[in-house]
Amino acid sequence: MKAIVNGVLVTPRAVLRNKTLLFDETVVGIADSADPLPAGTETVDAGGGYVLPGFVDLHVHGGGGYDFLDGDTGAIDAILRLHAAHGTTSLFATTLTCPDEILFAGVERLAAAIERGTPENGSDLLGIHLEGPWLSPSNVGAQAVKGERTPTKSELDRLFALSRGRVARIDAAPELSAGIDLLSAFASEHGILLSIAHSAANAETALAAYEKGFTHITHLYCSTTTEHKEGQTVHAGIVEAAYLEDGITVELIGDGKHIPRETMLLCFKIKGADKVALVTDAMRAAGTDDQTSILGEKATGTPVIVEDGVAKLRDRSSFAGSVATMDVCFKTALRYGVPLCDAVRSCTLTPAGIAGVADRKGSLDVGRDADVLLFDGNFDLQSVFIRGKKIR
Repeated sequence: MKAIVNGVLVTPRAVLRNKTLLFDETVVGIADSADPLPAGTETVDAGGGYVLPGFVDLHVHGGGGYDFLDGDTGAIDAILRLHAAHGTTSLFATTLTCPDEILFAGVERLAAAIERGTPENGSDLLGIHLEGPWLSPSNVGAQAVKGERTPTKSELDRLFALSRGRVARIDAAPELSAGIDLLSAFASEHGILLSIAHSAANAETALAAYEKGFTHITHLYCSTTTEHKEGQTVHAGIVEAAYLEDGITVELIGDGKHIPRETMLLCFKIKGADKVALVTDAMRAAGTDDQTSILGEKATGTPVIVEDGVAKLRDRSSFAGSVATMDVCFKTALRYGVPLCDAVRSCTLTPAGIAGVADRKGSLDVGRDADVLLFDGNFDLQSVFIRGKKIR
C-alpha cells in the first residue's frame, strides 16, 4: 500500500487539508494526517502540493506525432503514453471523417488495442468515439465532409462488429433526419453515447434529438449553432438548446484558444460543473513542437499548420483541433477563474460520468481506480499514478 502525505487533496466536491490518501491499485481510504500508517506502507511526499484524481478526456484524436487512425501499430500506444504523461489517466479514442476503408481498419485496430490492455505507462483506453462521418456539410470545421451522408444499418453493424462492441460514442448532425431514428435505436440497443456535432440544427431540432437519445454536445460553441436567421425567421440554436435542457451534458475544448474566458465562465454558470466536461480535442501535434502537421490519418489526412498554440487549416479558415493536453486544459480553467473544485470535476468526475465509468474513474472515492495526480503549488504536474503505479 502507498500513502500520499503532506499534500492538499482536491476532489470534485471539496478541498481536504491535513489528510493522507491511502491506495494500492484502488483507493483504500482517506485518513487524518495524524493517524499512524499501516505497517509496510510506502509513503509519497506531495511536498505541500495538490493531490487530484486522474483526468478523463472524452475527445482525443492523437498526440506525440501520431493519430489513432494511423496504420502504424505503435501509434495507439504512443498516443496513450503521451497523454498519460500529462495527467490523462483514461480517454476515448476519437476518429474523424475519412475514407471508409481507413475508418474500418482504424476501428478494428483500436478494438484490438482495448482488448490487449493498457500499454506500459499509458492511459486506459475506455472506448472508441466516432466523430463522423454523419456530419453537416455546412458546419464541418476542419472535418473532410464532402456531402450529406446518413448512416445505414449495414455500416453501423459492420463498424460495431469490427470494434468488437467497443464503440462507446457516436457524434452526428441531427438535422440529417433520415438516419436519426436508426442511430437512436442502434445506440439504445448497444449502450452508446450519442452526441450532437458539426451540425447546422436549430434549437427545436436539437431538443427533438435529445428526446431520441442525443444527450451530449460535442465541443460546444465550435461548429454548433446559436441564434440565427433561417429566411426571415429567427431561430435559437444548439447552444441555447444545451442551456434550456438540464439533461444535456456538454464538452468545451479547454486549450485557451477555442473558447474565450467569458464563454467558459458563462457555460459553467448556466450548466454547472456536473454537466460540463473539459476536453482536449487533441490532434497528432499535441505534446510536440511541430509547426506543420496532418489532421487525421497520415497518408490521407488534411495538412495543417500549428500557429499561436493551436492547429489551423493552411488557409486559416478554421481551427483544426487542439495541440493541448489535459494539464493545459485544467490550468486554463483555473486561469479563467473557474473555482478549483469545479475545474477538477470538469476534468475528472463529470467526463467519467458521461463515459459511464464513474464507478471506477474520476474521483478519490474508496474502491475507485487509484488514478492519482500530484501538482506543485503552481498547479504544474509533478507525478502521475495509474491504478496505483507511478508512471511519471
